[in-house]
Amino acid sequence: MVKFLKDGKIVVLLQGRYAGKKAVILKTMEDNHKERPYGHCVVVGVAKSPLPISRAMCKPTPKMKKLVKKRSTIKPFVKMVNFTHVMPTRYSVETVSYTHLTLPTKRIV
Repeated sequence: MVKFLKDGKIVVLLQGRYAGKKAVILKTMEDNHKERPYGHCVVVGVAKSPLPISRAMCKPTPKMKKLVKKRSTIKPFVKMVNFTHVMPTRYSVETVSYTHLTLPTKRIV
């Protein structure tokens, strides 16, 4: 079988909280583990993009500065997703670095 879900591939999430959002695959794990007996990948994307800022919002008042700061924030997400819950696109990113990425440890309840 041809492996087409590679690192750097842009995908659309199909299930869950971020359904319909675009994301980039950071790392793929096709080998089965005890915790996840299926192929999965770590994706990162933008959960909420910044809102537009008009010229009237650029006044030097403290209220407007707070509003501009709030509207210009970007909310990212990092998630482990099953291969069946992503749809690949024809686009890809050339360089993806995940040197500071660590896999989550098992939760103790």
